[in-house]
Amino acid sequence: MLEITAVIGVASAGALWRIAFTQGSMKRGMEAILHEVQLLRNELGKDIVILKEDVKDHEMRLRQLENSSRSRR
Repeated sequence: MLEITAVIGVASAGALWRIAFTQGSMKRGMEAILHEVQLLRNELGKDIVILKEDVKDHEMRLRQLENSSRSRR
């Protein structure tokens, strides 16, 4: 799992540096990188909220199944 994260990190860093150099100047490039990172952070935040809701839903379903199996005994 750590290897996958490392590969994604290296690929992301390479892509971000390419963005910096295609912008023409390092300052504009770094601003573009910061903007991209902010967009990614926002998307990840939304994904985390969705995953938390899914986990809560699954936990609730598991509790209902446990309660129904206990009541049958």
